[in-house]
Amino acid sequence: MLPLKPALRAARLAHSFFPFSQLRTARLLLGLNGAQPLEVHRPLFGYDFALQAQRSTTHMLLYLQGERFLADLELIEPHLRPGMVVFDVGANIGYLAMYLRRRIGDSGQLYCFEPEPTNFAELQANLHRNHLSNCHALQLAVGAKEGTVTFTPGLNGFVAPEGASGIPVPVTPLDLFIEQRHLPRVDFVKIDVEGFEVDVLSGMTATLSRPDKPILYVEVHGRGEYYNGNPRRVCEILEGVYRNIRAYVSPDDFKARQGRLRRVLQRVSPFDSVERSCRVDLEEVKRHDERRYQLLCLP
Repeated sequence: MLPLKPALRAARLAHSFFPFSQLRTARLLLGLNGAQPLEVHRPLFGYDFALQAQRSTTHMLLYLQGERFLADLELIEPHLRPGMVVFDVGANIGYLAMYLRRRIGDSGQLYCFEPEPTNFAELQANLHRNHLSNCHALQLAVGAKEGTVTFTPGLNGFVAPEGASGIPVPVTPLDLFIEQRHLPRVDFVKIDVEGFEVDVLSGMTATLSRPDKPILYVEVHGRGEYYNGNPRRVCEILEGVYRNIRAYVSPDDFKARQGRLRRVLQRVSPFDSVERSCRVDLEEVKRHDERRYQLLCLP
């Protein structure tokens, strides 16, 4: 058996040229590691990003792919600039936070909300490791009202149905958080909360009613994924406050359905883009209850 660290480096190098069967490689590497702790580091958007890779294939894929793991960045890149105040709601372990921080620079402020304890530990460690003093990790869920919710832990943890087992986590509405922090404005809010989107939006009605409302980037989950997902209601709320809403099928899901040849062409073609390949009509989002979509809402 190869020593694991050289095998990891070799796999990462190989997949930078051969972008196929990465999930199989991730599973193989996890099998070689067994149940042992495995912290690996890689550059990510100019930062030193550490991963507790033994936790999941997602961690290992992020190690193998790096910045290519985030397939949708071109959708939000034109709308991020230095000095912005940004909320990352459902920050997970912080890989998108690294990108957001790079875009807003030293003069911006980034607030990362992540209630799941193990995810939060990774998020917080990466912010501290890179000395990002203008990035604030908050072990909080975001919802419609202040209180406590039962949370099902895990990498993609979610608010549990009533009566289900889980861990208690504190929850805050964004309107209240903004008031308590005396924030004069919020420029950009990313929301990825595994079916809890309606509650998050219901807790920021005052923010969404402002003339200088933030740009929203929302991942929408249907009931086919999470019990409380409600794409139609999410769209209705957003249509009431935004005139420009762009809808996309999740780039990750779109990419997974493509054949190998198509993926190679997308990788080398200067004419293909996520914007063009994944754009759908908002009515499609309302009709489908089993797919993931991204909504970009522009004031």
